[in-house]
Amino acid sequence: MNILETEPISTVRRNHAIEHATVHVLTARDPSACLIGRADMTGFNIYGEVSPDALEAAAREALARLQSGESALAIHPRCGTNLVVVGLLTALAAVFALGRKPSLKKIPDAILATTFAAFVAQPLGLTLQQRVTTSPDARGARIGAVRQSPMGQVQHVDIVWESSPAFV
Repeated sequence: MNILETEPISTVRRNHAIEHATVHVLTARDPSACLIGRADMTGFNIYGEVSPDALEAAAREALARLQSGESALAIHPRCGTNLVVVGLLTALAAVFALGRKPSLKKIPDAILATTFAAFVAQPLGLTLQQRVTTSPDARGARIGAVRQSPMGQVQHVDIVWESSPAFV
């Protein structure tokens, strides 16, 4: 059995995809929007300036587009997965370039190694999103309530799963 298809991992991966699709829809409408998303077991949070009505409309559109086969919406270039991959690869590259006895003369090697690592990390992060951290399978999903957090510009979009995609 594939661990990525077990609960709760599967639900978070699918909610993560709907979150990405929603951010794609919102930023297509307003390219200057500064938004951050975070998926969880019950849906996802959006941090940033967006009205609850606009967020709900975008989430409904995003879900419909995923359900109609636009799986590319599940991948986002500014996902935290990409940041983790860049951070990990550049840190490892710096450690290897500097070696056991770091010195100033190794700085150019470290710069070259970390630059190369950051270059390699970009497509690797997108691949990791596609294969591990998201799943565009939105069969059986529907958008529930959009709830405003009392902590300011944070809203939670509830996603209700009527059936498990594994059994559809």
